[in-house]
Amino acid sequence: MEPKVSIVLPVYNVEKYISKSIESILNQNFTNFELLIIDDGSPDKSIQTAKTYEDNRIKIFHKENGGLSDARNYGLKRAAGEYIYFMDSDDWIEPNLLEENIAILDTEKLDFVIFGYQQDNENLEGKVLNSLDFVPPNLKLRKGQDVLTVDQEILGLMGYAWNKIYKLDFLKKHELQFEKGTSLVEDILFNSQVYNLSNRLHFNNNAYYHYINRPVVTLIKQFHSNSFELKKNKTIALEEFLIGWSLKEEEIKRIQALSLIQGIRYCIHNLYSYKNSLSHTEKKAYLNYMLSDGLTREVINFYNPTNLKDKVYKFLLKHKLVGPLHNLSTLTK
Repeated sequence: MEPKVSIVLPVYNVEKYISKSIESILNQNFTNFELLIIDDGSPDKSIQTAKTYEDNRIKIFHKENGGLSDARNYGLKRAAGEYIYFMDSDDWIEPNLLEENIAILDTEKLDFVIFGYQQDNENLEGKVLNSLDFVPPNLKLRKGQDVLTVDQEILGLMGYAWNKIYKLDFLKKHELQFEKGTSLVEDILFNSQVYNLSNRLHFNNNAYYHYINRPVVTLIKQFHSNSFELKKNKTIALEEFLIGWSLKEEEIKRIQALSLIQGIRYCIHNLYSYKNSLSHTEKKAYLNYMLSDGLTREVINFYNPTNLKDKVYKFLLKHKLVGPLHNLSTLTK
């Protein structure tokens, strides 16, 4: 019997977490699935751990390291299910994720479904300090008939791959794959194509996925100089799919502004928090590069801050006050 759904699980350096991830899959109420574990050249004992699970639904593949997008595409090519689900191997899922979302896909005849997730914030010992639910409203939308209202919460939910299940034939028909070399934004670039090509959006207002937010060791994190370009690509991709959903230009610019300002703040945080060899002068030059960019100048006036801190950020960005922004970032790193 062919599996109803293929679960693609890329694996790289997750030996501490992979057991919980795999067990949450094997404990699903819905049992007709295949689990494709993609060893992306992992140098640790992740795959040895995976091999201890004796279950004929598990298939393990080995490949040279190519990154998350490449590993997902590898699994996509080998998937045999009617549906496909991409999961991260350091997170875990609730037992009813497959059962309830596949029921929606079958009943509504959808190309994909979007569901909520829970962010579990851990300390260095792996203890959950607190959890935050990110859950969409229960919505069914048709392109050309319904109005898509995008706020910050909806925008966040639409980007990830792991809070969606896709119809495999839909992805293959349109030759959709994850773009390699786009870490940080590979999910939204992929999903923007999905949204453009599908005529329906369905949000399931339940949280099934546990995204584990672990503290990073700053010294081993690197600042990547192409981060801003990747965030720009994400913002441009948003415009492409929002136009298809008949949003007004001003609303599109508002959403783009929210996305890009979040991206700039992410880049600033990384610039001053993570390991790099840039001097103060070079950091200020990078700030000026982001603030002077044409897209930044185009959307900044559409950004609507909701608190005093955001208002200060908008003022500094809008007026290209590199010096004060540099000083603020240096003090708060």
